[in-house]
Amino acid sequence: MERLTIPFKKSILLFCLLALIVQASFSQNKPTMFDQVYAQIKLKNFFRARDLFDSSKNDIDAEKQNIILILLNNAFNKPLESNQKITTFFRSKSALPDSLILKIYRVQEDNFVKLHDYAQAKRLVLKIINEYKQQLSIDEKNDLENNLKIWTALAAVNPQKTIINSDTRIKIERDKAGLKNLPVRTNDTSTNFIFDTGANLSTVSLSTAKRLAMQIIPTNIDVDAITGISIKANLAVCKKLSLGNISIENAVFLVFADSALHFPQLNYQINGILGYPVIESLKEVQLTQNDYFIVPKVETKNEGLSNLAIDGLSPLIDIEGQHFTFDTGAEQTILYAPYYEEYKEKFDQQYSTTKIRMGGAGGTTEYDGFKIDPVFRVMGKSISLKNVSLLKTPINKETVYGNVGQDLIRQFGKMTINFDRMYIRFD
Repeated sequence: MERLTIPFKKSILLFCLLALIVQASFSQNKPTMFDQVYAQIKLKNFFRARDLFDSSKNDIDAEKQNIILILLNNAFNKPLESNQKITTFFRSKSALPDSLILKIYRVQEDNFVKLHDYAQAKRLVLKIINEYKQQLSIDEKNDLENNLKIWTALAAVNPQKTIINSDTRIKIERDKAGLKNLPVRTNDTSTNFIFDTGANLSTVSLSTAKRLAMQIIPTNIDVDAITGISIKANLAVCKKLSLGNISIENAVFLVFADSALHFPQLNYQINGILGYPVIESLKEVQLTQNDYFIVPKVETKNEGLSNLAIDGLSPLIDIEGQHFTFDTGAEQTILYAPYYEEYKEKFDQQYSTTKIRMGGAGGTTEYDGFKIDPVFRVMGKSISLKNVSLLKTPINKETVYGNVGQDLIRQFGKMTINFDRMYIRFD
C-alpha cells in the first residue's frame, strides 16, 4: 500500500535554518566546537548536536552557547525557553551580522507558531519582509508571503486549548487504506479522522469542514505535498472538537477541496487528519498493537530516554545515531537520499534501480530508487523491514535518513509518544 497521507513540506509553515553566519566561527581554521555542534543542527540531527554540546559547552563562549540553546530548545519543544534565550540574544552588544539576526527571527516565528500566538508570528514575518528583503532568496520571500497570509488569517483566533478531563481509551478503526482512524465529535456531529504525526497541520476536506460547522477562512495559500506538487488550500478553525474525554478548542485545519483528498484508484476519500499541533497538545499518546488509542491524564515518567525532537512541526526520532521523521500515518517506512549516500556502494552493488511511486494530495509521481530489506536496532531489539523504498535523490532537500512508518511501529506491542519529556518508547 503506497503512502496516502500528507506530511506537508516545510516551505509553508516550517522554518529551516539554512546557515548561521558568525564571523569568527566560519574561518579557514580548524572548525571550532561551535562549528561542529552547529553542523549537526544544519543536518537536523538535533540529538547528536545536543550530546556534542553537553560534552563540550565549556569550550564555547557564552554568546554562542546562547545561540545553540535557542536552536536546541526550539528543537526539543521548549518554545518559551527558546524565546527567553532570544531575548538575551538581542540584548547583546556585539556586532551581529544581518544573516544571523534573520535566522533567529525565523526560529522565533516558529516558537510563536508552536505557542499558537499567530499575531506575534504575523508581526515577525512583516518585520522580516520589510527590514531584511535584501537577505531573502526568491523562495524565502515567497515562503514568507505565504506564511503572512496564514498568520494574518489567524491573528484574531484564540490560542488552541486542550483539556484532558480523564484518561481516554478509544478503539482505533482501520479504513480501507489500512490507516488508523479516531472518532471525533463537534456538537452532535461525529466522523472519523486519521491519526497522523507526519501531518504538520491538521487537515479536513471542504465538505467535512462544512458538516462539522467549522469556521472557514478564505486564504488561498500554497501547500506542497510529499510529491512536490503545490495545491491551494484555505484554513478553518474548529471551535470545539471532542476526542474521547478530551476537549480541544480552536484547533486550526487546512481545508482542501474534496477532490484533493480523494484517491480514485481505491475509491478512497479522506475526511480529515489530526496532525501535529493537536497530537502534541495531548502531551502523551499511547498506541497498542491491538489498536487502542490511549491518552493518560497523568503522564508516564520515563527517566533517561530522550529520542524525540521537532523540526518545525515534524517529529524526529533518533535510531542508532541516525535521525528520521516519525509518521504514524505512513503504512510503510521510506528511506531518503542521505541514507543512500551513506551506504551508496553497497546499494549500487547489491540492488537494481527501480521506480518508486509516491502518492499524496494533488496526485502521484515516480522517483528512481531501490527496494531493500533493512534491519534497525530499536530499544534493544533487531527490527527487520521488508520491501522498503529507498530514494536515490532528494525530493525536498531532505537531510534526515528517512520516514519511519507503521511497518516498524507494529512490531512492538505498545508505543508511547511523550511530547513533554520528548521521548518515544516501544514496549
